[in-house]
Amino acid sequence: MDDVWYVIGLLKQEVEEHNKTNKRQFTLEQAILSHIPFFCCPNHFLSREYQQDIQRYLYCKKMSVAPYPGSFGDQPKNWISKCNIIENMLNYVEQKQTINQNE
Repeated sequence: MDDVWYVIGLLKQEVEEHNKTNKRQFTLEQAILSHIPFFCCPNHFLSREYQQDIQRYLYCKKMSVAPYPGSFGDQPKNWISKCNIIENMLNYVEQKQTINQNE
């Protein structure tokens, strides 16, 4: 998987460079989702840990509860990063579904 994460790092650099010089902006999520089939099997990104994180995120959002005891400042930084990634991907998927329904 190290080589896969290396390519994702390259994609991140490419997106950042592109967004600096072009009007059309891309997100890292878009770049990864559209390029994954060219350098690895998407199943490499499906793990029990990731699925549990997504389930926890959705449950907490639906029930309006914190995933861990305490306020925002008490939440693990790793969890906050995961939440941002999950939310960005869910928003991206929702936008794509909306576009496909309107076509």
